[in-house]
Amino acid sequence: MCKFDYMNFNDGSSDVEFVVHASKYTKLEAIELCVQENDWQFMEKYCDGTLIRKPTVEDIKERIVRYYVSVPDYCGYDREGVCYTYCKRNERGSFPVWVIIFDNLVTV
Repeated sequence: MCKFDYMNFNDGSSDVEFVVHASKYTKLEAIELCVQENDWQFMEKYCDGTLIRKPTVEDIKERIVRYYVSVPDYCGYDREGVCYTYCKRNERGSFPVWVIIFDNLVTV
């Protein structure tokens, strides 16, 4: 089984999504993990409360991820080394994930 559990995905400069292995966690567990791992973003004393509301089940999207030994060119991310990123369904080593997009949590 895959070693991936959950992590923030970023755009090269800041975190933009929280991604959770869908076969290991439920949507409700994904929400709990997101709030737990990113609690500082919900606090006004840090980042002026960047995230205004906590995620709901309706905020969760399903996508497919896999592990890459080098960052794919299509990512547009200039970094050497390994990464997890989105891919097409049924690619070798791919698995489903729950995705919470942080930008969706900045509006009420």
